[in-house]
Amino acid sequence: MLESDGLAASDTTATSDVAPLWLFTATIFIGATLLFLVQPLFAKMVLPLLGGSPSVWNTALVFFQAVLLAGYGYAHWLMRRLGQRSQIVVHVCVLATAALVLPIGVASGWRPHAGTPPAVWLLGLLTVSVGAPFFAVSATAPLIQRWFARTGHPHAHDPYFLYSASNIGSVLALLAFPFVLEPTLNSHAQSTVWSIGFGVLTVGIIGCGVMVWRRTDAVDSTSRPKAASRSNWRQRATWSIYAAVPSALLLGVTAHISTDIAAAPLLWVIPLTLYLLTFAIAFARHPLIPHWVAVRAMPLALVALVALFAWREPIGVFLPLHLLVFFVIALMCHGELVRRRPGVESLTEFYLFLSLGGVIGGAFVALCAPVLFNTVFEYPLSLTLAAALLPSARPQASRGDIILALVILAVLVGGKTAASGLGWQPHTFVVPGICAVFALLIFARQTRPFGFALCVGVLLVSSAYALTSSEVLWRGRSFFGVYRISESGDPPNRSLVHGTTNHGGQLMAANGDISPTAYYTASSPVAEVLAATQARSVGQRVGVVGLGSGALACYRRAGDAWRYFEIDPLMAWVAVESGHFELMARCAESVPEPVPIVLGDARLTLTEEPDRHLDLLVIDAFSSDAIPIHLLTHEAVTLYMDKLAEDGVLMVHISNRFLNLAPVLARIVEELGHAAVRGIRNKIDREIDIAGTKSVWVLIARDQAMIDALALGEMWGPLEVPAGQRVWSDDFSNLLEVIRWTG
Repeated sequence: MLESDGLAASDTTATSDVAPLWLFTATIFIGATLLFLVQPLFAKMVLPLLGGSPSVWNTALVFFQAVLLAGYGYAHWLMRRLGQRSQIVVHVCVLATAALVLPIGVASGWRPHAGTPPAVWLLGLLTVSVGAPFFAVSATAPLIQRWFARTGHPHAHDPYFLYSASNIGSVLALLAFPFVLEPTLNSHAQSTVWSIGFGVLTVGIIGCGVMVWRRTDAVDSTSRPKAASRSNWRQRATWSIYAAVPSALLLGVTAHISTDIAAAPLLWVIPLTLYLLTFAIAFARHPLIPHWVAVRAMPLALVALVALFAWREPIGVFLPLHLLVFFVIALMCHGELVRRRPGVESLTEFYLFLSLGGVIGGAFVALCAPVLFNTVFEYPLSLTLAAALLPSARPQASRGDIILALVILAVLVGGKTAASGLGWQPHTFVVPGICAVFALLIFARQTRPFGFALCVGVLLVSSAYALTSSEVLWRGRSFFGVYRISESGDPPNRSLVHGTTNHGGQLMAANGDISPTAYYTASSPVAEVLAATQARSVGQRVGVVGLGSGALACYRRAGDAWRYFEIDPLMAWVAVESGHFELMARCAESVPEPVPIVLGDARLTLTEEPDRHLDLLVIDAFSSDAIPIHLLTHEAVTLYMDKLAEDGVLMVHISNRFLNLAPVLARIVEELGHAAVRGIRNKIDREIDIAGTKSVWVLIARDQAMIDALALGEMWGPLEVPAGQRVWSDDFSNLLEVIRWTG
């Protein structure tokens, strides 16, 4: 039972001036709603400036967590240093000052520069554009709860249940964004709605302040915490740890699922919604899911995920599995926070250290992990740390735990190494089967969380290594993604892999010649269009958005003027300087000058190119399986067409396991009054094209006559506009209508 803060909660004479519960609940609800509407809204506004990397969202989340920490620190300072009436006056002034920067929008004059780290630039933009309003709103939850504790309400001694209402508001806001606001309102209209909500919140906070103003004299003498009730540093560290792991896992699972599907707010919002829902459940007076259920379910869910961790498809199975495990882990950790919450006198301190843990976990994943790891290692690491947080009287590892971990290493890592040395590749189901057996053995170790975590971590890392089917020559990571270069087969096929998607590479023939692979072979749709356009012009001017391994450069002729547009400097190093790929040099040895590479997001760098200049523009901007949404909007296609000569054509690569992007382009082309056809290569003759891959491309021209003049083959067909398809723009997109949920 929590200790009362000494207020007259049982005073029956106080009923006439008790603050109405609905006002405090509504105010904290509105504040939370605003906090979590602005996050996906502003992140979407930034995409046309910084590209579609999941790191954009993760960095934004770290910023919002940091400002939330500042807001909680500010609320804690108000409670420690100022009287009730002074708190009200100061906070209303802060709200009024923050209102001066409304409505929310990207600050004018902010454009990313090639020499500035993207994360640093984005943090600066967020600070200038949305920092003040978010800070003012972020203090709402602890302030309103602490003020409620001074009302004399029967539940004033334990106001933590209001935090549940706060998180319900957050969940509804995040659900409303992809399912209501994004499909119906553009970004400008959403910003206006947010500004109106800010005004309503200000009125609610003033109302709550007025409600407790009259009771100030009665409660100020008891407002300072008692020395004996203050939390010790071990308690504070525990609060932060149980908050840090779910926060890190939130960003880790977000990067894991959005890397292979789409860099879009819908897929960013789902994990965050689940994260907040666990707060709402855990802090409720009568939790929908009791804490003991989460504690029992967590090891079972975690072991199930560990057994199948390396699998990706079908999306309809494994996406829910990752999200379910994340939900159960977060619910268990947040339930432990509720179980360890202090009395109301330390309420603001509790939220301060809870927020500090969130910032630590988020900053580690978004800012430190890309520097420390060359893979998304932070996700399995977060799962491992979560396993160690299971409540237990005997957390330490036993000798049996260590032995089991060594056996897992020996079987999976040692077995894979030995098999590779003999030139064997295990059957697809062999490694998962072994992992399933080990997972069952690990499940029995849950009574010792540290040993359980050790075995979970070893199995995650070992299974990932064992399922690597070809030799990895290099791994790398940048703000924009995780990459690896692998080689397999005879003749040697060297590939660039982003996330889990092969982005092509080079095939080395017996005579030493090299040729492009995957989507870019001589029988691919893009090669056919290149040949057709080259046949009608000498000195062709070509622009390519997306460098990859530089495979398309093999089709450059002497006298052609090519230019690449690439957002990631690491890709320029991979294609040109790493020595792993020779496509840009050896494929066109007769062409003396190198292909220029323009660094930066294509939506920005293309604006510097002259209009009506290019004969062919190729949009091939992959991010694993995620094509940045901001490159497929009405504004983007308009920009592309402006850069094409009158008889120029546009090629867009839309091969994707999870998204059907053809309707999006079809509707935009119809809106602009242009013509388009779709090229699909499904059947591949391995005797002719041993390194080819299925691919889908869209060819766009100003009119149908220009397409007909190219005399394309049987791979090409009409691009139909489905009924009801809306035009995607920088202000509007709807990912729900293009996802292939069955993989």
